[in-house]
Amino acid sequence: MIPEKEIKILKYMMNKGDWVTSRELEIKLQLRQPEVSMSMKDLCNRGWVGYEKVKKPGKGRPFHKYYLKVSKEDIVEQLKKEFENEIKRLHKKMDKIEKIFT
Repeated sequence: MIPEKEIKILKYMMNKGDWVTSRELEIKLQLRQPEVSMSMKDLCNRGWVGYEKVKKPGKGRPFHKYYLKVSKEDIVEQLKKEFENEIKRLHKKMDKIEKIFT
C-alpha cells in the first residue's frame, strides 16, 4: 500500500511536469524533511522517480533534483494491481476467519 504522503508528492510532480527538489516539496506540500526523504526513497525504489545530484555553487551540500521516470498511467496501473492483490489477501483472511467460527 502506498502512503498518502507519497500520493501527494506524485500528484504534485505530475501537475508540475518538471523536476522538483526536496525543499520545494517540504514547502509546497507542508511536509517535514524526513517525510520527504523517506517518501522519495520509497518512490525511487518503486522505479517511479529518479534523481540527479546537483552541486551547489561554492560551498554547501549538494541537493537532489527528482523527476518522474514513468507515466501517470503506469503508476495508476501498478497501484490498481497492488490494491487488487490486497483485496484478494483480505478475502482469503476473511474466509479463514469464517471457517474458524462456523
